[in-house]
Amino acid sequence: MQIKPLANSFNWTTDVSTKKILYVDDHPATRQVMIQMLESVGFNIAVAEDGREGVEKARCWQPHIILMDLRMPHMDGFEAIKIIRAGKETAHIPIIVISGWANARHKERTLAVGANEHFSKPILFKDLMALLHRYLEPVND
Repeated sequence: MQIKPLANSFNWTTDVSTKKILYVDDHPATRQVMIQMLESVGFNIAVAEDGREGVEKARCWQPHIILMDLRMPHMDGFEAIKIIRAGKETAHIPIIVISGWANARHKERTLAVGANEHFSKPILFKDLMALLHRYLEPVND
């Protein structure tokens, strides 16, 4: 399945295959859907199954953006975000939370620990592409 025409509707000027996205989520089916969506457009994807693995992959792989769930075993997304933000080599990486925990209290806490944005699951493909375009496409002045 090729979704390039939809991706091209965002007028990418860079090669999306050079953009590294780390997706952190403990639910296998959710990870698989996200991988399929992002790879169909051509992004370079890595996944982590919990916050602890997400922190390690962020340090080692240096993604351009992190998409993070909140409720995970071993280390939740809140703690993972705090650690990523505290790391000299990872503090600059945009972190977008995509979670079923979507009430105002969770959103406020997510932003307070350092996430750039918080979206509710499920996120629509077109909304995800618009979000990635905003964070990954260079601004031409």
